[in-house]
Amino acid sequence: MKVIIAEKPSLGRTIATAISKSQNINALNNKGYITVGDYIVTYAYGHLLTLQDMDNYFGKKIKWNENLPFYPNPFKFRLKKDKGVKEQFNLIRALINDNKTDEIICAGDADREGEVIVRLILRFGLKDRSKHITRLWLPDQTDKTIVTQLNQRKADSEYNNLYNEGVARMYVDWLIGINLTRDVSSKANSLLNIGRVICPIVIEIYNRQVAIEHFIPEKYYAVESNVNGLKLSLKDKKDKFELNENDKINLICNDLNSNKGIVTDIQTRDVEKQSPKLFSLSKLQGFCGKKFKLKPAETLSVVQNLYEKGYVTYPRTNTEYLSENEKQTVIHLLEVHDKNNVLIFKDSKRIFDDSKIESHSALMPTDKIADYDSFSLNEKKVYQAIFARFNAVFWKEPCIVTETEATIHVGRQFPNDLKVKGQAVKSKGWMRVYGDEAVDKAIPLLSINQVLDVDFKPVEKKTQPPKPYTVESLGNWMVHPFKKVNDTEDDEYKALLSGCEIGTEAARSGIIDKAIQTGYISLNDNVYSVEDKGRYMVEFLRKSNLDLTAQRTVELQKDLKKVYNSKITVDECVQNAIAFLNQYFENASNKEMPESQFKHEQESLGCCPWCNKSVYAFKSAKGLFFTHSKEDRENCSFSLYEKQKIFGAEYHFTNKKVEALLAHKLPKIELVSKSGAPYTAGLDILPEPHEFNGRKYPAFKTQLLNKK
Repeated sequence: MKVIIAEKPSLGRTIATAISKSQNINALNNKGYITVGDYIVTYAYGHLLTLQDMDNYFGKKIKWNENLPFYPNPFKFRLKKDKGVKEQFNLIRALINDNKTDEIICAGDADREGEVIVRLILRFGLKDRSKHITRLWLPDQTDKTIVTQLNQRKADSEYNNLYNEGVARMYVDWLIGINLTRDVSSKANSLLNIGRVICPIVIEIYNRQVAIEHFIPEKYYAVESNVNGLKLSLKDKKDKFELNENDKINLICNDLNSNKGIVTDIQTRDVEKQSPKLFSLSKLQGFCGKKFKLKPAETLSVVQNLYEKGYVTYPRTNTEYLSENEKQTVIHLLEVHDKNNVLIFKDSKRIFDDSKIESHSALMPTDKIADYDSFSLNEKKVYQAIFARFNAVFWKEPCIVTETEATIHVGRQFPNDLKVKGQAVKSKGWMRVYGDEAVDKAIPLLSINQVLDVDFKPVEKKTQPPKPYTVESLGNWMVHPFKKVNDTEDDEYKALLSGCEIGTEAARSGIIDKAIQTGYISLNDNVYSVEDKGRYMVEFLRKSNLDLTAQRTVELQKDLKKVYNSKITVDECVQNAIAFLNQYFENASNKEMPESQFKHEQESLGCCPWCNKSVYAFKSAKGLFFTHSKEDRENCSFSLYEKQKIFGAEYHFTNKKVEALLAHKLPKIELVSKSGAPYTAGLDILPEPHEFNGRKYPAFKTQLLNKK
């Protein structure tokens, strides 16, 4: 008897169905497993086992700022606290330990997480380690691929590198997440999720947004002429002139306009325009974010569904290339999908390149014909994007663009040979797939020695701030965080395959989604913004001298890649993470909460109505709060928060409003009368607090100012 352990029920049913069809036998459904011939197909529910929390090692709840840093040795696992998980684990354990079972086939998803999910079940459930264990590796989930791969399964030990990298990542992320989240949250008096990947993402968005906010546009003049649709721009050693250079600009414009322009040269050539490459997951997410406004996690969820339905290949891939041994697969796909004889097989290094592939090839459609009626709207959009890209890559008709470059001589005292470029689509080729992309960017028809009217004048412009991060640009940054201007594609892939990336294709979407749910960042209309809590977290990390920048994360990521490549062991990788944590915890400045957290960096806003001590503004993860210095707080608990409910209305305090309130200058508050009529009142604070359940709260009164 052969027991197949799938990662999830849906995959288990798909595998059982494929075996049933290939052997022409019926499958018998049982609770928790399916019997089909000599096979028993059972399944997990994703991760059944998880690392134990820190409290479990001590057998009790411990304060978050105690026993840090904490390094388990060994790490302990537990079943997830779910009745169904426990029942399924016990069922799988019974099946794999059955005396009739002579082979166990691991069928987790074809990545490190899939390997870890099934291996942990065997690690804690299998008694007889001598049993034959193999691996079912599925680049897609069509019936044909399942049967083929089942007949070609390899020893699971050949995938030890995936498992080792997977558990190393679990251990490293646990160490960093548990230790730093507990320590930083304790110091900040607020829950701050700290992680190896989430932090550099938030830091990068924060840095970009701060650069935009602090950007001061500079006005300048450009010298341009636009006559009869021909736009000419002065491109010299200096093509930007300061606003105080009026005399110089006028002198140049007068000279350029003193004679008409003369066409001195025209160069025309036909160029074959290459199609975009096949999709990696990040590239697909960027495309869908820009075109359909889908979040990365939404795109991943949709393409994962398409994979599980058998319509596309494995989605969590970091490459835009196919492997050399997939050429016959592509030829077969072209035969299946090319109904109009518009595609052709291309044996090109631009498509097939083993040196740019780690585990999985680029995304492609499978030979399963799409049933659009069964697709959701987003499934249709994402599938068509993948299908269109595949067609574009293998389109038979070449895309030919005629490029024209004309040289126009202008000026006397300040002579310039200005270049104008245009292009016209001669043969649409793969652009037909996308329809509206075949756009001409032509220039007016010109000829040698043609005389042209010109009218150069200064045009006031402004320097532009950096652009905010979008799904596409953030995705590109995470894949190539240290990309240089002169880097070739070979350089980029060499860095990527060495671990020079932020997170992995499999994890990024979930981590970005977590950053949004945590309140660190937001995503609106395809643009990322950092939120107040994200600002607070980044600034607190800096005050705490805690380095979780992209540079640090890449160092840790490279260690994980070294585990995958068998250059270091799991334990060595863990020890490197511990060394990083020790460096942080041994830093004397981190023993207490950073002083700057309690320092008031501005003047007192006024005197407390309870104790007459000064009140200052402070930042917190929940926004501003107004209270005493650390020393005075020990004797008086007076505080105001940025957002408070006052007389049933949400009131937003600012520095100026608190200053007015403490001076009894009656800052305005908008209220609603019992009859429902809105009115404006002046807010005042009482000298005595309101007491409730043993705690003291500020008490207010209002003074009517005017009716609306």
